[in-house]
Amino acid sequence: MDKVRFGLIGCGSIGKVHARIIKSLPNAELIDIAGRSDKRLAYAEGLGCGYFLDYREMLKDPEIDAVAICLPSGDHSQAAIDAARAGKHVICEKPISTTVEAAQAMVDACREEGVKLGVIFQHRFDEPILLLKKAIREGKLGKLLWGSAKTIWYRDKEYYSNPWRGTWKHDGGGALINQSIHYIDLLIHVFGDVKSVSGKCRTLLHKEIETEDTGLAHLEFTSGAIATIEGTTVAYPGLYAELSVFGDKGSVIIRNDHLLAYHFQDGKWDEFESILNPQKANELNTSPEVDETSHIRQYEDFVEALLEDRPPLVTGDEAMKSLKLIKGIYQSSEEKREVTF
Repeated sequence: MDKVRFGLIGCGSIGKVHARIIKSLPNAELIDIAGRSDKRLAYAEGLGCGYFLDYREMLKDPEIDAVAICLPSGDHSQAAIDAARAGKHVICEKPISTTVEAAQAMVDACREEGVKLGVIFQHRFDEPILLLKKAIREGKLGKLLWGSAKTIWYRDKEYYSNPWRGTWKHDGGGALINQSIHYIDLLIHVFGDVKSVSGKCRTLLHKEIETEDTGLAHLEFTSGAIATIEGTTVAYPGLYAELSVFGDKGSVIIRNDHLLAYHFQDGKWDEFESILNPQKANELNTSPEVDETSHIRQYEDFVEALLEDRPPLVTGDEAMKSLKLIKGIYQSSEEKREVTF
């Protein structure tokens, strides 16, 4: 196989991002699209793709090697299982699913069928994150002590007018699992496995939704490091997402996917100096639109993983870590106790 041929399941706003990326890759091809309405037929035809109203019919196409799943979160699991049973590799939008049990079923099905499962956490491929991981490996921060993940955003009533947003069934939760999960994933990516968490979740502003619009948590990692999480969609007009990492030899703050500041005891680091951008980091984050740069990097990795027969960098098992943590925060808030893992 010298090229990966994709089918796309779901062609809403994020599905169209995936379609553009697949079409842009020299070693990938978009063959088919499955949607839920005839309204998408013209879109598919414009891309030169076949179109199906039932993705299970699309999965019968022997030309397809892999599928990209861009459905509401609650529909990820069944689509991924169906794809695996059809012998197709799977790349799925975050979160992997809405429950740990459904996510595990996805992982198990892909493993049983010998297909690969990747989950979109594109911010792991941001340049500041790649360099932060390198700095940690080289000991520039020393022993990691504590950190924080903050997603201080705003979403209006029009955003929540989509009937699946802010629901337990389709979304699996609110501000934490839908908006904050990216920087929560980065926190785990940097600090490792979580030992315990305590959290509080509330619906402070958006009374029209079932789920939380604000969640707070503090957690301890198995390494002994501690951290805090703040996630909200009530901070008008939308401020920033931020990852802070503090070690005994240095500190790093990444905001809005840009390097805001760093301080190392052994002085300046040329690789961080070249990407230091406090102006970009401090811009307001007012739009749900996605920068596709890191999405492209993750797709490149996934395609190369299939061609080289290796695991992608973000596997289903990796993606389950942030889901388990967020579900632990929900459980802690509901039961008013610390949850251990």
